[in-house]
Amino acid sequence: MRAIIVSHAYVPRSNRGKLHALTTLGSAVAVAVPARWTDPRGSGTIETGWGDDAGVSVVPVPVRGDSSDPTDVRWDGRALRRLFKDFRPDVVQVEEEPWSPAAARAVAEARRLRIPSVIFTWLSLPRAHTLAQRLRRRGVFHTVAGAVAGNGLAAALLARARPGLPLAVIPQIGVTPPPAANRLAGPLAIGFVGRLVPEKGLDLLFRACVKVMGEWSVDVVGTGPAQIELESLAERLGISSRIRWHGALPRTELADVWRLLNCVVLPSRTTRDWLEIQGTAAIEAMAHGIPVVASDTGVLRQVVGDGGIIFPQDDADALAAAIRQLLEDPAERARIGAEGRRRIIGAFSSEALARRQLEFWRTLVG
Repeated sequence: MRAIIVSHAYVPRSNRGKLHALTTLGSAVAVAVPARWTDPRGSGTIETGWGDDAGVSVVPVPVRGDSSDPTDVRWDGRALRRLFKDFRPDVVQVEEEPWSPAAARAVAEARRLRIPSVIFTWLSLPRAHTLAQRLRRRGVFHTVAGAVAGNGLAAALLARARPGLPLAVIPQIGVTPPPAANRLAGPLAIGFVGRLVPEKGLDLLFRACVKVMGEWSVDVVGTGPAQIELESLAERLGISSRIRWHGALPRTELADVWRLLNCVVLPSRTTRDWLEIQGTAAIEAMAHGIPVVASDTGVLRQVVGDGGIIFPQDDADALAAAIRQLLEDPAERARIGAEGRRRIIGAFSSEALARRQLEFWRTLVG
């Protein structure tokens, strides 16, 4: 199988695990990425160059537009056409939202060369589109040979928008599970990883922890507009001495934090215009063998499955009971952590995603 992936998501090399795994399965893979990309999270501007990345051909494509909204960035059509002609793929997968100019251009160029194309989407909540976006989305859906959704919620929306289109549910970015080396004995070190905003529910974690007697602490990784309010809440609850605020950390430094933790809590709450669509922190924690406690919202139940503890959204008593269980039973911590790790290896590792991706392509192109 010869495949081209078009996506800004693969500008960081650390996100290319699925692509590398595809090459080990015998596929020839090229990835088209923006030649210059500014990370909207503030980690700087990255310039990509032509090259071979462990068997994956990396092809920079000129783009224009504000990268803070990837769905509005325009890719150079001539550069895409030249890549498609030179590489001669069996399939082109466009991992940009179907209403974006990037998706519309890439799918149109593939159609012009009679190459089957596949679209990818994370959209998990209905949203209003402009007329131009609706037209682009309609054109993409009626051109592609199939679609990939990043989660089951996105798949349900996509199936309603384009009934009958061949569809697979495959997360975009996989993980490579490291050796399980987390600390399971002793006081309970609870981790929270995410933006400090109300929908992430750190306030609920604080209110639950107050209900738990014993030795515990909370490591908070992330920043956001609610930080001052959350620090004040910890003071009012009398638990500020048990909270460690790490701020936002790059992935390399986050690896050091995972080794400190006995469990990770994700107390997210769904709002009218937001829900968890990826569960990245849950996947990373489980890959390290760390037990996860997550609210029953968004895709967290789908991600965690039987590899962690699920509690009802916004239920501080239920969350406190789950924390108490892990505090009092180190053996149960170890069992849940091992089960979660097995789940990630089987369903969310780069190798697992690559196998599912290749199988789906084969159903489309023979």
